[in-house]
Amino acid sequence: MNTVEKTKNIFERKPFVIAFAVIASILWGSAFPVLKITYSEMSMAGDDLYSKILIAGIRFFLAGVLLLGYAFVTMRDKMKLRSLRDLGRVLLLGLIQTSLNYFFFYIGLANTTASKGAIISSLSNFLIIILAHFIYKNDRLNRNKIWGIVFGLIGVVVVNLDGGLTGGFKLMGEGFMFFSVITAILSSFMVKSYARTIHPMLLSAYQLLFGGAAMLLISLNGTYDTLTMTPLAGGLLVYSALLSAVAFTLWYTLLKYNKPGEITMFRFLIPVSGSILSAIFLKEKITIQVLISLISIVIGIVLVNREDQNKVKNQG
Repeated sequence: MNTVEKTKNIFERKPFVIAFAVIASILWGSAFPVLKITYSEMSMAGDDLYSKILIAGIRFFLAGVLLLGYAFVTMRDKMKLRSLRDLGRVLLLGLIQTSLNYFFFYIGLANTTASKGAIISSLSNFLIIILAHFIYKNDRLNRNKIWGIVFGLIGVVVVNLDGGLTGGFKLMGEGFMFFSVITAILSSFMVKSYARTIHPMLLSAYQLLFGGAAMLLISLNGTYDTLTMTPLAGGLLVYSALLSAVAFTLWYTLLKYNKPGEITMFRFLIPVSGSILSAIFLKEKITIQVLISLISIVIGIVLVNREDQNKVKNQG
């Protein structure tokens, strides 16, 4: 490790950046089969919107409480938000990142396969690269990035061709997954900006807490007479809260210290791990469409990431 690397924050050093990004992505990937199993264990119908909002609210509110508890022990003197502006920012982020994003995500995932949902979610990776070109002067598009985006888009389109364009696409399924992609993109750039003045752990904790609380308030309009809470469902709910707390904190910290167009590349593990774990635990088939999509997305990731490696060689 050279002198420059030694002076960097741990979240700026390439080996740690890769490790943390991979861990966060695998955690998020595991959410796809976990949610499917939770729905089944609780006897939740695919069109039971309020139940899904309730589960999401419990998950994220609990994740926020866990993070705040950890922050209270480890950074008590930095717990408070410094201004009403910061309070407004975490409230807005909680609404977009947690409430809206996962409203669409939970309902969409319930009405499509876990593998397809995981791959559609990867669309945000490539759109972030495009938008970063216009937002950040040091994160520009180039030939490799453009070809990488093309392969990524091909992967997203191909996975929706099983059963035809009409039979393979549902507004409440794939459509809502696309809406969740839009909110995920918006929140990524919000985090990059907000993390300059708000500690990433607190940013993650408060947005999870506020976003989860908003979903719980909405869920009060539902009735839950048919829901059942099994030990497995309860355990998976706690696990989903923990994975959210860890993954969001890692990712927010990485966004604070790195270019969005660089670390976003490692999120390819979300659809890959989501599809593989779904095949293992849900017995879902890895169809030829899913396989082609995964290969195409990984090729796109490699192409985009190659640009960074070339820069290192040229600077060496």
